[in-house]
Amino acid sequence: MITKISKKLIMLLILLVSFTAFAQDNLDNGIAAVKNGDYVRALDLLKGVSKDSYNANLYYGIALFKTGSLADAEKFLKAAIKKDNEKPEAYSVLGEIYTQQKKYSDAAVQFETAKKYLPLNKTADQLDKEEVDAIVSVLKAESENFIADAKVDKAITSLTAAKGYAKNNALIYVGLGDAYLARGAYEPARTNYNEALRLKPNFAPALHGLGRIAFKQKKYSEALEDYIKATEADNNYAPAFFEKGIIFYLLDRFTDAIDALERYDKLVPGSLRGKTYIAKAHYGKGELDEALIILDEVLAKDPNYSEANKYKAYVLIDKKEYSKAEEYFNKVKPEDLNSEDYTKWSKIPADKKDYSKAYEMLDKAISLDSIDENAYFEYGKTLFAEQKYPEANEKFQKAIDLGILNVAAYVYKGIGFYYLKEYEQGIEVLNKSVELNPNIGSAYLWLGNSYVGANKNPEAIAAYKKYLEFEPDDQFTKDQIQKLEALPPK
Repeated sequence: MITKISKKLIMLLILLVSFTAFAQDNLDNGIAAVKNGDYVRALDLLKGVSKDSYNANLYYGIALFKTGSLADAEKFLKAAIKKDNEKPEAYSVLGEIYTQQKKYSDAAVQFETAKKYLPLNKTADQLDKEEVDAIVSVLKAESENFIADAKVDKAITSLTAAKGYAKNNALIYVGLGDAYLARGAYEPARTNYNEALRLKPNFAPALHGLGRIAFKQKKYSEALEDYIKATEADNNYAPAFFEKGIIFYLLDRFTDAIDALERYDKLVPGSLRGKTYIAKAHYGKGELDEALIILDEVLAKDPNYSEANKYKAYVLIDKKEYSKAEEYFNKVKPEDLNSEDYTKWSKIPADKKDYSKAYEMLDKAISLDSIDENAYFEYGKTLFAEQKYPEANEKFQKAIDLGILNVAAYVYKGIGFYYLKEYEQGIEVLNKSVELNPNIGSAYLWLGNSYVGANKNPEAIAAYKKYLEFEPDDQFTKDQIQKLEALPPK
């Protein structure tokens, strides 16, 4: 009997030791995954680990934060502080959470507290690598909060202080690039991102930064190249996948946008933002019902989430359910409405021929972003609908000057010239439109009409025949060709 009991105790002890070793392995591997930027794997490893230590709570909190679960992350980071309130890391990550939540003053308090527990009274040569890394991490995170709070000079001060401890740390130069970019100083930003790449080739945050410069300058193809390089350099670098998805959306490459955004969603599964933009890409693709399903899932989790409410309004506008669309737009905080939103919203009064209200919204859009080419394009379309062709063409030209990718701006402008009986100018613009995109059928129809107006019948016939490749059953065009071909040559 004693022997049987002893065997059971031995087995229990073996199981206990094995379980403890397994748990320790998960903790160690989870911490390593966090440090390597593999936050999804870290989350899986750390979720079952007992949270009886500072590190278990800290690194689980970081994994939750990086995968988008901010409320849960905050809970575990505060638990880490209860375990040890004299270490800087948990305070700093809490500060990063508050920055994302736009609680800049609360974030600043956390960074100040974190700095109290950093060895800032020592010089760089008196510190080991771990201490230097901690200083850089906190000061870099503090700089991000200052940038978000439009205090760029303070951000640069924090980063300059960090450089005093690690002048060859690529992350500091990325931070300086971010600061100058926030100020609109593109060349100093580029210089710092390139310095980061010199110190650390293929560093995803620096490549991402270069992409952000190109994006701000509306050089979308160049931005896309940089974002692709960033995702190739680090398949876990979530921000580049998100930005890549946005660029694909702007380029009307909606399937590619969905692929990029779904990767972002896998990396940051707790983020409502990722799911919302997947819905937006489905919307861009014309898959309205798919977009609504995703948006309803997001709004079930957070009925007040501005991005989901506004994009649900977008979908409902395309479905011409204007009353419902207005309801969802009105759920969005005014400070969360941007130029694109007012531009989209203006379609409701424009379609109802309430042009004054539409212009009011479009003026608001342009006041928020004076270089938003799509706002000028929609403004032109609204003026066009009211048959104000000279004013409409001015807006279309502004959109073109700003580098609009939508070739319809050229087509509308060409049609405007037709109605103004300025046929030669219309022909020039419409020819440019088919040069840029030969797959817009209506451009050939109006090109044919313009050639007729300019008494250039052979060219008109050629344009009409090209249009029939898109609309082979269009009787008007067939009749026009027949009439023109029956006329004697000039």
